[in-house]
Amino acid sequence: MAPASDGHARWVWLLAAIFALAISYDLLRMPIQVSDSLGEMLDAQASPSVWQSFVGASGTHAYFRPLRIAQIKLLFDVADGHYWLVYRGWHALLLCAAFALFVRSLPVASREECAAAAFALVVFMGTHTFSGVVREAFPINHFLEIVVACLLALSLAQSRGHWVVDILGTVVFACAALTLESGVLVWVVFLCARLLGLRGASWRGIVLMTAVLAGYLVLRLYLLDVGTPGLSERSSGFGLEMLDPAELEERFGRRPLLFYAYNVGTSVLSIFLGEPQNGAFVAVRDSMGGSVPARVVLGLLAAVPTTMLIAWAALHAWRQRRAFSRTGQLLLVSLAVIAANAVLSYAYSKNEILTPSGAFYAIAAFSAIVMVLERCRTSRTGFRAAILAMLVVSGTAWAVKSAGIHYLLSRQAARHRFDWAVLPVLSQPTGGARTDPKSLALIESLRESAIHARVPGPRDHTQWMEDLWGD
Repeated sequence: MAPASDGHARWVWLLAAIFALAISYDLLRMPIQVSDSLGEMLDAQASPSVWQSFVGASGTHAYFRPLRIAQIKLLFDVADGHYWLVYRGWHALLLCAAFALFVRSLPVASREECAAAAFALVVFMGTHTFSGVVREAFPINHFLEIVVACLLALSLAQSRGHWVVDILGTVVFACAALTLESGVLVWVVFLCARLLGLRGASWRGIVLMTAVLAGYLVLRLYLLDVGTPGLSERSSGFGLEMLDPAELEERFGRRPLLFYAYNVGTSVLSIFLGEPQNGAFVAVRDSMGGSVPARVVLGLLAAVPTTMLIAWAALHAWRQRRAFSRTGQLLLVSLAVIAANAVLSYAYSKNEILTPSGAFYAIAAFSAIVMVLERCRTSRTGFRAAILAMLVVSGTAWAVKSAGIHYLLSRQAARHRFDWAVLPVLSQPTGGARTDPKSLALIESLRESAIHARVPGPRDHTQWMEDLWGD
């Protein structure tokens, strides 16, 4: 039995490696973007040290992300002029780490689990949240870092347990929380895993992480007086439209709790149904206009059957008292992370914030498929035929959606190159006016690197691709 188990796992690892390397190749063809990156890199150039970058970012209004800024400065210094290689290389390494940790969290010891793991991989890549961890970098994709941190937490929670796990888990949690607010999900993973019987982290470790969480909240809310995002921070979707900060203030200024509740609810729907997108019901809006893009239909064909299987598995685990089986543990931890991630998204809806939920939705899909395939062994022909049809339809749709990542990345690369081509070197780039020689030299270096990059041209982007995989 052991050799067969190892063989099944090797097939899953090989498949994950192919996917990760293919997407990494696309990432390494993409220039550094102008928006959200150039200003950050100019600030990193002006900062005297990593520590100064960390301290200088500790008191910004509504956001407490000092390690995010410190990382940008650290990689800037390490790059020593090779900015594209270091920043994009780090992006590709993070992506490979995410795939490795994702596969490592899946117990693959049978043909059913091997098939479920392959299905989960295409779900992982096909969710609308996944594009956010590969298409953009600021110049580091910190949303991807949180995904890696959460998957690492799950992997540590599944280990045999040791005091080293407690220390390492606390460090991972602290680093994630200081990078983005959604890093708090690392604590959620450890706590829920422990409550469900996964003993990688001891209760002493959980107490230590909770103490760090309490210290984080005291430091943020009281010592530094850093608040939370309000209605005026950014645009967000509501209903069928996107509202800018002024419109949000006007409509929900006196009743923000209504808007916050809407964001939490739609965040959950977004993960399980693929709609709404960034808070706006795109499918409904397009259907009212008389034209529903193929990507909307594809998204529903992928998500609805998979969500139905997850719902069945959750109910089955509850009725059969399988919550503490390996697959039951993974399923319930995943659902808890999705719920917590939705709560953290209360201030505004954004697909990128939900990237951890997208990864754990794929893990929940793995658990559900394993349970339903086990049930098929003793079920009637009608039940097996219905399950097979659902898996074929949903799996095909997820595979097509995941293939679209390559189109999205090639299109994004072309956009980045165009942005650099039209950027006046001596004007006011992102981040404010920079006219000193060092800043202009950096801008020119990045611009030359982007313009001379070999990226796919517009002829490679056809209309049917845009209809199927576009925004």
